[in-house]
Amino acid sequence: MATGSSGKFNGNLFGADIQFGYKQFFGQKKHWGLRYYGFFSGQGGNYPYEYQVFDDTTMTFSTKKSSQPSANLFYGVGIDALYNFYEKNNQAYGVFVGVMIGGSSWLEGGGKANGQCRYTKPNSNSTACISMNDYYADFASLIDKNKEISKLLQASVSPTFVQFIFNIGFRANLTKHQGFEVGIRIPTIDDPYFKMKTLQQIQQIYGNVAKGAQGTMAFRRNIAVFANYVYNF
Repeated sequence: MATGSSGKFNGNLFGADIQFGYKQFFGQKKHWGLRYYGFFSGQGGNYPYEYQVFDDTTMTFSTKKSSQPSANLFYGVGIDALYNFYEKNNQAYGVFVGVMIGGSSWLEGGGKANGQCRYTKPNSNSTACISMNDYYADFASLIDKNKEISKLLQASVSPTFVQFIFNIGFRANLTKHQGFEVGIRIPTIDDPYFKMKTLQQIQQIYGNVAKGAQGTMAFRRNIAVFANYVYNF
């Protein structure tokens, strides 16, 4: 028998991106083309969420409201297919569709719960605030270094992971050198930020805990809307 649960938290990120590349058009009319580029983007923001805390004194659960600062860096290479449906003099209007692949890095700051620190160093008397990134890195390291705990649990943290994105939009060249584009980017891969699973020994001690039971905290941008200024050399 297996049971499971999941929860989702959402927030908006805002930022900017930059990309450099080369484009070329084919055929006599040159309506179709390709562009190849490298890019870097960064976005930041906050997402609110609630979580339950158990009070040993009153033997009850209470709800705390938390706010988590978050940032995402995405960097890599891409290729787009281009189609111009209108061209006259130095003006051109068209669409593009393509793919982008690269690294996605999540920078999670020090969250607040009811105005107080959400994260402090695990297994420590320190009350100093630390970031969510540092907390889970320390937590995973604590499990790995403690021989007794590591026999029961296995934990890993991966703030950086590969990402594959579909890129779709509209483009316009207003002059020979200047233009703009608007579009959407659709990520396809969940970033497995933190994982923890049980090992065989914990099943022997706690018979109702299945070997290989796993908890995962994953991040992913659902969709990104963008508008870019374009300069053609």
